[in-house]
Amino acid sequence: MEDLPSELKNVVQFHGHLCPGLVLGYRVAILAKKELDLRRSEDEELVAIVENDSCAVDAIQYINGATFGKGNLVFQDHGLHAYTFIERNSGKQIRIELKADVFNDASDQRHKILKKLNEDIPLTEEEKTILQQSRQELLKKILKSPDKELFDVKKIKIEVPEKARVFHSVQCSKCGLMVMETRARVLNQKFYCIPCWESELEKK
Repeated sequence: MEDLPSELKNVVQFHGHLCPGLVLGYRVAILAKKELDLRRSEDEELVAIVENDSCAVDAIQYINGATFGKGNLVFQDHGLHAYTFIERNSGKQIRIELKADVFNDASDQRHKILKKLNEDIPLTEEEKTILQQSRQELLKKILKSPDKELFDVKKIKIEVPEKARVFHSVQCSKCGLMVMETRARVLNQKFYCIPCWESELEKK
């Protein structure tokens, strides 16, 4: 696609490729900025709770500054295109949900082709063309549609996640690696990392 907004071009460079999921995340991130009057989070002023691990999340990390490393990106494995943003200083909270018909409008033929891809079944040249055309149409729809046609924005009030904390590390009795004490497991009065702990339990 041509004439992409400059910030989206930066997101594509960060992510690695242009796809409908990434553009969706870009629209969510920009909408959150507008709704909460956000600047890019330098520390943990903003908390983002994402309910999927799709390409969309990379846009939120880049634009909103919510990252796993800073501890202000929370992943909930629900498989939902739902994104919660919490601004700690103001206390404002919103949940942005993708409307059901955004992806449901795609053709049955596209869904069948995607199913073949997921099952590692080779596509015909015709199917590849159909998928590419469908992808371009979806990209354009997500990029150009008004916010109200893509999303439901809800004001919410949930418990604010704790800020990230630095914990003491202990040494795993089996592999010797250092493991965060809060993630370590104890067996026979010895510390283990989770993989080694699970391995020891399998022996019993």
